Amino acid sequence: MIRIDHYSIQSPEAYRIYQFLREHRRTNSQGIPVIEEVRRKHLGDNHFLEIVDYGAGSKRMVSNSRRVGQVARVSSSRLSYNLLYQGLCSLTPANTVIELGTCLGITTAYLAQVTSGRVFSFEASDALLQIARRTVAAYPNVTLVPGNADFTLPEALGSFSSVDFCLLDANHTYDATVRYAEAVWPLLHEQSVLVIGDIHWSKEMNKAWNEIRRLPGVTLTMDFFECGVLFFSKGLSGENLVLYYPG
Repeated sequence: MIRIDHYSIQSPEAYRIYQFLREHRRTNSQGIPVIEEVRRKHLGDNHFLEIVDYGAGSKRMVSNSRRVGQVARVSSSRLSYNLLYQGLCSLTPANTVIELGTCLGITTAYLAQVTSGRVFSFEASDALLQIARRTVAAYPNVTLVPGNADFTLPEALGSFSSVDFCLLDANHTYDATVRYAEAVWPLLHEQSVLVIGDIHWSKEMNKAWNEIRRLPGVTLTMDFFECGVLFFSKGLSGENLVLYYPG
């Protein structure tokens, strides 16, 4: 039994994954300069956007009229989690990568860096997509999918034979989160990784996480508080780990 940060990891393979993710963050702690320069520009942008939100909304921004800088500070994932998602994606074949919730495109760009095939990123808000297009302009392997994911995701999944990495970070309601996970489930395989964002954001999201992690085929889960990660490799231990990850 290996003890880490007051939690116990029984499986050496789970320990190896956890250590890899921590090391990936440490060695890339400054981020990718060209992407971080885009983030800095977004943070300083005072232009207003009219956001279309089909989900649970924002706890910190009540109005749908929001400055770009506000969105960059509040809604975009922090660098540490950009690196976590990137590291997790790199553990898969990364041929078909899905992101629900493009926002300003920062996480999308980090995923594109390690994707051998294509990143398909779904975003309902046209205002956010306009900015995201500029963020990912240098990444020809990114396809931005506009519209409500309730309709666009099932249509897109019909054209995929498998999904290697999937980040569900949109809507944040119980019904939608479970529905999206169930939609992608048949396309996941032993080397896939599925990430659910904001699993403790609300009672609804916590309920969704607890249901999804019990679905058939899951062989390891990692709860990093801000997100939950599901693995499907048959060589894993079936543990449900709650782990520290530097924010």
